[in-house]
Amino acid sequence: MAYMYKTKSSQYNRAEVIQSFRWKIGPVLPHDIQEKLHFSEKEYFKNHSAAIKSYISEMDIDLTVDMVPPKDPYIQVRVLEDIGEVSLGDHSVSLTKNSLHFLRRTDAEQFISQGLMEEFLE
Repeated sequence: MAYMYKTKSSQYNRAEVIQSFRWKIGPVLPHDIQEKLHFSEKEYFKNHSAAIKSYISEMDIDLTVDMVPPKDPYIQVRVLEDIGEVSLGDHSVSLTKNSLHFLRRTDAEQFISQGLMEEFLE
């Protein structure tokens, strides 16, 4: 009985960690994390992400942005890895390594959480 309790507790803890990835990293997991997940855990992450996306769309509110409103909705960022051409709202931008951009915080946060860019503080 104690073994079964530990196994369920361990599974619950892993499920919590996988859920937290969605909030901290975003809808796409880095390859090094994906390699460490079992197939069913990858499916769990995919389904959890889909549920969040559906809820955000239905409620028309983005739950993935900061709970405290930023002072300025725009930030300056430096691109750490070549990302390529990205469509951001009404325009597209080429995000090449080491380039600097002034972007809406909500557009940049996904890339920042994935480690592809960083906020550039002068």
